[in-house]
Amino acid sequence: MRHRAALLSAVLALAAATLALPGRAAAVEPGFRVEITELPATFTAGAGARTVTVVATSERNRCLKVRWSLLLSVDGPDLDDVEVARDEDGDFPVQVRNAGAGAARITDVQLDPGQLCRGRTVTARYRIGFDDDADPGSVTFRVQAFNAGRTLLQEASSRSEVKGEQEDRDETRSPSPEASPSPTESTAEPEETAEQGATPEPTSTDADIAAVPASGRDSGTPSLLGAGLIVGGILVFLGVGLLLRLRLRARRTEPGGQLPTGFYPTN
Repeated sequence: MRHRAALLSAVLALAAATLALPGRAAAVEPGFRVEITELPATFTAGAGARTVTVVATSERNRCLKVRWSLLLSVDGPDLDDVEVARDEDGDFPVQVRNAGAGAARITDVQLDPGQLCRGRTVTARYRIGFDDDADPGSVTFRVQAFNAGRTLLQEASSRSEVKGEQEDRDETRSPSPEASPSPTESTAEPEETAEQGATPEPTSTDADIAAVPASGRDSGTPSLLGAGLIVGGILVFLGVGLLLRLRLRARRTEPGGQLPTGFYPTN
């Protein structure tokens, strides 16, 4: 009886391990491709869930069913702050297992409804969100596609940043006052300008204007107006004297006039 109980426990443990582990994860089958086609570059804590989309393609001639498994790793936030939902026209049943070191594996309980064939794809969508108190950091997605026998067909991985709610608020705030000039600097400039305005430095043009005398008297050079008046007066006086002399001589040369002589008349 004890041997049967031990055998039953071993079978149940093996079945649980088979369901939890994806299978030969280290091997990949040729002719298949898995690609993450939609992935936000940044997740913000408390901003709601974002969509991560993965597509599988095949070059094989035969069709097969796919089981998806997502290995999610966080650096900074806690696993408890992550919300994951498999979306397939509504919630799709998954099994979540702690993979240790800030990682969790989310595996489909059922096979994907689609069928992977040549020229036909199978798509998996995940809704990922972070609680509003999650710490900033990063999150890594490693998506694997398995067949019905849990054989790894292909995988793809990528990483996104996680921003905390407080960090996002700080970025949306206005620039810090340190970027603008301080009040002491802004008030010092007008004072300096006022002092310069009170005693401005003379320019070269101002110096040239100051070097030119206002009038001839100020420059020390004798004015020509006084000399001209004096010379003109002399010329006028000489002209009047010359005219009077010519007129007197003309009267003495008239007929009947007495010619001047140097001798007195005799009796």
